[in-house]
Amino acid sequence: MIRLGWRLTVNGGRESAVRLVVTAAAVALGVGLLLISLAGVHALNAQNHRTAWLDSGDRFGPQLNPPAGPATGGDALWWQHSLDHYGTLTIDRVDVAPTGPHPLALPGIPAIPGPGQFYVSPALARLLRSAPRAELGDRFPGVEIGMVGRSALPAPNSLLVVVGHRTADLSANPRSVVVPAITTQPGHGAGGWDANKLQTILAVGALALLFPVLIFIGTATRLAAARREERFAAMRLVGATPRQVSTVAAVEASVAAFAGVLVGFGVFLLLRPVLTNVPFTGAPFAAGDLALTPADIALAALGVPAAAALAARVALRRVQISPLGVSRRVTPAAPRRWRLVPVLIGVAELAAFVVVGPPSSTGGQLLGYFSGCLLVMIGLVVAGPWFTMLGARIMARRTSRPATLIAGRRLADNPRGAFRAISGLILALFSTSVSVGVITTFGAYHGGASNGATRNTLVARFTGPAPVPSHLTGATVLHQVGDLPPVYVVSCSELVHTPAIGRCPPGEAAVTIAANLFLNDVNSQTRLARTTWPAAAVAVQDLPVGGVVVETDGKKGAVER
Repeated sequence: MIRLGWRLTVNGGRESAVRLVVTAAAVALGVGLLLISLAGVHALNAQNHRTAWLDSGDRFGPQLNPPAGPATGGDALWWQHSLDHYGTLTIDRVDVAPTGPHPLALPGIPAIPGPGQFYVSPALARLLRSAPRAELGDRFPGVEIGMVGRSALPAPNSLLVVVGHRTADLSANPRSVVVPAITTQPGHGAGGWDANKLQTILAVGALALLFPVLIFIGTATRLAAARREERFAAMRLVGATPRQVSTVAAVEASVAAFAGVLVGFGVFLLLRPVLTNVPFTGAPFAAGDLALTPADIALAALGVPAAAALAARVALRRVQISPLGVSRRVTPAAPRRWRLVPVLIGVAELAAFVVVGPPSSTGGQLLGYFSGCLLVMIGLVVAGPWFTMLGARIMARRTSRPATLIAGRRLADNPRGAFRAISGLILALFSTSVSVGVITTFGAYHGGASNGATRNTLVARFTGPAPVPSHLTGATVLHQVGDLPPVYVVSCSELVHTPAIGRCPPGEAAVTIAANLFLNDVNSQTRLARTTWPAAAVAVQDLPVGGVVVETDGKKGAVER
């Protein structure tokens, strides 16, 4: 029967050829997108493991004294990780100083830089050579002594510098921490994106792509269904068993699926060089990041054709009734309300994450969101006929037009068949809606809010013992009150020169600013510029300096200097 199914597939005339091409194209598109999603998960994982060491300082709070004795792998380091900017570019800066003679080793560099020395990434080295020294080079004191290797960079174009200091100098910085070990497990990836969330999105996206592939296979299998059902019914009349008929249908679907899988791999290999340069996390992937594991290849090469054979068998189950099953077309039983159960369970599981929060581990999040989205997608397919029947009955009950009444009655008689024709579209709309919602939400949380305004106001955190002259024109000194939440007291005589961070009530000498200015893109068009702050209850001279805000003319050279 397998040989007969093969002959009917390749020698079935134009109709069979069209059906084969359409099925293979649907499978190729789905498999290509599926492989891209799976490779994206691995690329994201590889990228974040390369930069996990940058999160070392986030795992330890500020400490006044280093831990007693050497840490695992070497003596602890005084550490401060900060972000700098040059134009629209972001620079990762790591300031380090040893606490003992055998300091911890950092990835990508042969040794900890000494005072007055620093390592830079290749991209930053090129930028330092091309940019005016007064605008960029003067920020890094000392001499460049080498390059940071690729094993410590998220992308080839990453800008990163590791600056060495004397222990006494860096330990006096109140924002420095003691790092007893270098982190190897990723927390936040390049650009501040949460690696766990991105892996969850890609994993669920791979699932979302797999379902439409199976729906398209089933739809393509039903092309010219009447002709094929008559052929299969004729085979039953001459003695073919239901299993033999199913084998023929499965062979036809499997041949198309195997051809589609091969083309899908070709689509993936063709698009991989282009996708490597897409800054999905804010930085492009390195060469080799978008790779597939043997399990991924086996899933696509074996799993998709097997699923195609199953989908074909389900699509043609009507010929299993009897040799005359095709002509015995009766009105099927109406769908029951139990079909709503899977989708309700899936929605309830996802809603529970909103109320109680998702699992803390990456594996738990993947399992939770994966199962929730899987239940919702299965529920949409299962509950679709019931919703179609409900809508058709409402339409037939409320209409006064004969054509609409007839259409509603026909839909209500066979809601399964009606929904089957659009089920793939329903899942595609669901996947698109979820993707757009997630992407726009991430953009809202991580995107800037400059509204196109020229950045002419800069906010710098004050971390050193050197005095900050408060009489500078266009400068406002931030006097800090506590640590969290950030609260600053500023002089109104200074605030008038930096209107981008707000204004004072008439007649007041100082005001309290309750906003984390270091997390905002400050310019004259933000909400801060329209805020009138309340009067301060404490004098500015009684508080330590926490930062400085400088107003410029907005020209690139002035901003960078």
